[in-house]
Amino acid sequence: MSSVPPPMAAKSAPASPSSNPDRRRLRAHPAVVLAVCLGLGVTGCAGIGQASSSAALTKPKPKAVPASALRTGAGGANTGQVVAAANAFLATLSDEQKDTVLYDFDDPAKKTGWSNFPTPVVERNGLKLGDLTDAQEAAALKVMEAALSKKGYEELVEIRKADDYLASLPDTGGPGGGTPTGTPTTAPSGTPTATPTGGGRPPGGGGGANFGSEWYYISFFGTPSKSGEFTLQYGGHHAAYNLTYAGASVSISPTLTAVEPMEFDWENLYYAPLEDKRTSTIAAIQSLTADELTAAEIDGSFDDLYLGPGHDGPFPAQPEGVLVSSLTKKQQAKVTAMLRAWVDDLDEKAAARLLAKYVSEYDRTYIGWSGGTTLDNDQTYVRLDGPSAWVEFSNQPGASTDGIHQHTIFRDETADYGWE
Repeated sequence: MSSVPPPMAAKSAPASPSSNPDRRRLRAHPAVVLAVCLGLGVTGCAGIGQASSSAALTKPKPKAVPASALRTGAGGANTGQVVAAANAFLATLSDEQKDTVLYDFDDPAKKTGWSNFPTPVVERNGLKLGDLTDAQEAAALKVMEAALSKKGYEELVEIRKADDYLASLPDTGGPGGGTPTGTPTTAPSGTPTATPTGGGRPPGGGGGANFGSEWYYISFFGTPSKSGEFTLQYGGHHAAYNLTYAGASVSISPTLTAVEPMEFDWENLYYAPLEDKRTSTIAAIQSLTADELTAAEIDGSFDDLYLGPGHDGPFPAQPEGVLVSSLTKKQQAKVTAMLRAWVDDLDEKAAARLLAKYVSEYDRTYIGWSGGTTLDNDQTYVRLDGPSAWVEFSNQPGASTDGIHQHTIFRDETADYGWE
């Protein structure tokens, strides 16, 4: 089990609070500047960015809840609590900071300003937590605490601590370590390959200057509202949360969670981020019989996520794997435990409703694998593909350490990036 450590030490030089907290000026932010780190050699991670135009707009009118939210959502969202936390955070910001953290709901930066790469290999949207005062950072994290379950928020904290751990490692100058430099010339890997690549980089590269808990960002697309629609985006290395609210409905698609190393000690505490995702995924795929495993093998091999950052689709037209409804009840329970490990990151009531929806679709949901089915195999890849729920679990060779690490993603095919 893991623990959440005490609060961080105080910072100096607080920013000036806003003199006009009601100001809401949305902008298109120059969101993404790519720099593939030759020093990191991050070919196993995916992320494509692009710059967006910048324009100051007048205060927008609240959007009505779209009909698609009622059609695809499951309800139960604690939207009011998230909006209250968001407004409390915004009230701590200067006008300039608000201008940086607020985007138009349809700004294309929402789709490109997230990644599993360290920052600034792929620059994130909004405000960097490391640039905020203690009070502002605490208010920002209160937003995520309101949006996520206790388990989900603890995982978010643990992923940040894993980055602190990586930052503490000596930079050996190997392919997996160092501070990103240079300009990308090709799109990073992350698509399925015909032959295994093993994640694309040798292990053991050590730490680097751009790892650490200060390199995480928060932003809002659309004005936080109990009646309209808005997206809360939080992310950094190995974390990308895109939570879209529309009235009582919420989508957590896409949400990327990943970690390296799988286990570590930091500040006298032991951490094992994503442990529930690892154990439940391996338990679900290993519950299949030999014949079922043969039928569940997905064509090709995968050195990373199939629909990770920069690869939003299309979803496969023909699902691969075995139909979950064809499995025994005991096997289905293990699949549900796997699905729950992702969905339960969301606030409890909405998560319960979403999970019930996804389970009700087991007659059209498939589970498959490629490369391996064990935790110690760096080729292991497991996928759940339903009419709504999409989960990928991808083992990777260590990039900064000698151990295996994981990339995972959850998407809702009916509500990706909101309610399109």
